[in-house]
Amino acid sequence: MKKVLFASTALVAASLGSASFAAEPITGSVGGYMMMGLVYMEDQGDEIGVLRDGEIHLGWKGTSDNGLTFDGRVELEAHTQAGDQIDENWARVSGTFGSVMIGSDDSSSNAMEKGVFYGPGSRVGYWDSFYSVTYTSMGGDIPVIRYTTPNISGFTASVDWGPNSSADGVNDSNLVFGGYGAPGDTDGQRWSVGAKYEGEIDGVGFGVGAGYLDGDSDFYDDGFWHVGGEISYVGFSLGVHYDSAGYQYVGPAGFYNTVGTISVGAQYETGPWTFGGGWATNTEGRDVNNWGVWATYAIAPGVTGTLGYEGNDAGEYNTVYAGSENVVTGYLRVAF
Repeated sequence: MKKVLFASTALVAASLGSASFAAEPITGSVGGYMMMGLVYMEDQGDEIGVLRDGEIHLGWKGTSDNGLTFDGRVELEAHTQAGDQIDENWARVSGTFGSVMIGSDDSSSNAMEKGVFYGPGSRVGYWDSFYSVTYTSMGGDIPVIRYTTPNISGFTASVDWGPNSSADGVNDSNLVFGGYGAPGDTDGQRWSVGAKYEGEIDGVGFGVGAGYLDGDSDFYDDGFWHVGGEISYVGFSLGVHYDSAGYQYVGPAGFYNTVGTISVGAQYETGPWTFGGGWATNTEGRDVNNWGVWATYAIAPGVTGTLGYEGNDAGEYNTVYAGSENVVTGYLRVAF
């Protein structure tokens, strides 16, 4: 037995010794984006408003001599917000094993979403958009611990867990606890899992993704799940996406209700131009539709100009995400 252990130890040491890693000290970076433009919203008194939105991203990254990578980011809103001045914030350790992250970021489920297209900054679209919102993915940013597998021939999977599903708002604590296993507890734990596969055959790109999210709170009920796919060829892309809880409304007793939704979208890129659009509708008899189209032009590296339109026929049902039924947007996005 000792000879076997010695031989195994020697083999591992030899394999580690044959690998050469160059350590890189932790260095900081500053990035972000700014969007500026005009937005017309029909149900705001037929008024034109000024759009100004952005984030400052403070990042860091470095590598140890054994090949581990350490990185992280803090996203600061570029204008004062009463609810949440700091957006996503996390630190991560990565290696051949994959990565482990602790912090607030999109859920593992949302991170594996496929089959949906957006205009720059998601400021125009037909799904999970800002102004005529009818449909949206569940599971926003909360403090979690997440494991993500390495990319294995195009396949990636991720799982996360957070103790408090209502955290990540104003006056958050730097130490997050929550209710454990108490149904109806609004600050109970939340967890999610997701996976995706991306590949290319003879110039045809394709991808599929799926996710599941659940928690202790009654809000999650039986959990939410989604699945989607997309295919692309010579600049043209087509996507389909289904979410079991993409649309919310308030029922007669004041409770939140969720219904499944499906969306279909397309995008075409040619030179500096990108054209996109799509349509989303519920699948459980609410008879609510949402649509959007946009055109984007790359003016300079990191600078795009976009003109778009969103609309919906939500009417009386659009009570949770009360957006406008007709929205026209024109804006610049500058990323640095």
